Amino acid sequence: MGKKTLALLVLALVIPGAALAAKPAAKPTKPTTNQSKAAPKVMYVLKGTLSGYTAATSTTTGSITIHVTHSNYHGRLLKGTDLSFAVSTKTTTTLNGNTTIADGTRGVVKFRALKNVSNTGLMAALTAATPMTAFQVIAH
Repeated sequence: MGKKTLALLVLALVIPGAALAAKPAAKPTKPTTNQSKAAPKVMYVLKGTLSGYTAATSTTTGSITIHVTHSNYHGRLLKGTDLSFAVSTKTTTTLNGNTTIADGTRGVVKFRALKNVSNTGLMAALTAATPMTAFQVIAH
């Protein structure tokens, strides 16, 4: 092999290795100034027996009470309690073909509240003079 061929062979082996060793361009990081400082909220999903349903109108808020028998992870401390919620005109209500929700109907009430709230803090918020507003009510 000639010196010229050997030099080309070595050069051919070195160039791809150098290209692979080069670091990719760093991605620009997003500024942290737009991140929210608010405490995160989560969805509480309560299942049980519904009662005392009053539909909301354009001038008054409605209400609903649920005896909690099951819940998602966030509401696990609420099992076995009776809770009342306000129902607004923005609350999604699924009546499954009925015009109202009769007492004793099985259903689901969903609401949003702060994540990782203690049991006493959550119960205080739920039993306050102004009840929390339900996000969604589903009657089965």
